[in-house]
Amino acid sequence: MRDDSGPVVETLRRVPCTHCQRAILEGARKCKHCKKWQPERPRAPRAAIVMLTTVLSVFSVIATSHRTTTIEKAPPLTQLAGDAASSSSAVPAEPSPASVGPEQPRPEPPKPPKRAWRARELQVADGRPLDLAFSKSGESLFVSGDDATLRELRVDTGEMLHKASTPAKGDRLRLLFGRYAALIPLDPRVARIPVLDVTKWDRDPMLLDVGLGPADIVELPDGSVVASTTEAHRVTRFAMPSGRPLGDLVLPQSTGQVFVLRSEGRTQLAAVGRLAHAGRPAGAWLDVFDPDESPFGATRRSIAVGREPRTGSATTAGNALFLPDFASHAATLVDLSNASGKLSVDVGQGPIAAFVLAEDRWAVTLDALGRTATIVDLRRRTPSGGLATRTLMLPGEPRSGALSPDRRALFVAMGGTEEPPRGQGVVVIAGDPPEVVHQATTGSGAMAVAVSPDGARAAVANYLSKTITILE
Repeated sequence: MRDDSGPVVETLRRVPCTHCQRAILEGARKCKHCKKWQPERPRAPRAAIVMLTTVLSVFSVIATSHRTTTIEKAPPLTQLAGDAASSSSAVPAEPSPASVGPEQPRPEPPKPPKRAWRARELQVADGRPLDLAFSKSGESLFVSGDDATLRELRVDTGEMLHKASTPAKGDRLRLLFGRYAALIPLDPRVARIPVLDVTKWDRDPMLLDVGLGPADIVELPDGSVVASTTEAHRVTRFAMPSGRPLGDLVLPQSTGQVFVLRSEGRTQLAAVGRLAHAGRPAGAWLDVFDPDESPFGATRRSIAVGREPRTGSATTAGNALFLPDFASHAATLVDLSNASGKLSVDVGQGPIAAFVLAEDRWAVTLDALGRTATIVDLRRRTPSGGLATRTLMLPGEPRSGALSPDRRALFVAMGGTEEPPRGQGVVVIAGDPPEVVHQATTGSGAMAVAVSPDGARAAVANYLSKTITILE
């Protein structure tokens, strides 16, 4: 061992010789005095020595690491307004012992509570309700009845504000531009759709000559034109409020639901048409065209969409449709921006309606025969290339549905497909992924459902009990 202050100092230990008892160096094999061999002393095994050396080396490295590691100080706190004690030049305090250690996991943000819906009943004085729609303000409700009337009721009290008689009963009610109530009679013998201006109840309804078997009517984005479809193969445009026809197109098949879409930056009309043979569905097509082209329908193209399509839904972007097929128990996603963009997926038994929810992430079909709802993930593919699905059980047979304006909730009337409907109840499907979040009891014969513009209320028309269920 070297002493920094002087020469080398001998520090070896001496022991007596086992024969002559004179001092010799410890560990010497032979005495330098009597020249006799010393007995060998017991030694630790070599493996133990190697292990001890390794352990000592590891502890030495750990101790050195702890001595050389620097613990940084926390950055200064952001100065709060009105805090006289804090200053940008203040030196931060050393962290307390409790704050030193592994980073604690951040708690997950609390999930928003599920909305609690409350149901109440409004009585309809005369007639049975067929369909309904909220006013633009959401404070009143338009109700079409089987006695060929249109009523306006206060949502809060059920008080009747207005009532008008019409030439035909409105099996379906459409509120156009927040002002015109169109009553669509599902009667193949009727050729006109009565339209009432709900700001002028003292005037007679306007009659749009759409052709035999009215099927649907929609508003166009320009704010002054509507388009209708009929079972008589006709698609017609009308100017509002005059009701003057602007164009007429005859298709090879009877037309049903019509959509207003956006494709290639332009407004498109898409009419769902069906052919039948001996009373059975023989095929269906989607006819798509630009309503502003002259002559009307000049740009028409047809896309096959199964055998028996029912009520479908457009995506939020307006460039695709999701259509259920009752006969094949499937649904088809049709992408108008892609010539080959058509994808089918198996759903529950007898789908009667389909809806696209939550920024086009999810689609839902209401499966009447299976008494289920099929949830379709539009952004997830299965290993075979199809769309991923799962099934929700419903408490009965669905009749119809309506989306909230933000597309985050689907309200389902559980009246069943029997004519007239006899079931009751309403179901709310929402969430990510969608699930049944609420069930409520309604009057018997839950036929149609509507949602207020702010999404805070829903209303169900109950045919047999002659009531309106308000869900809020």
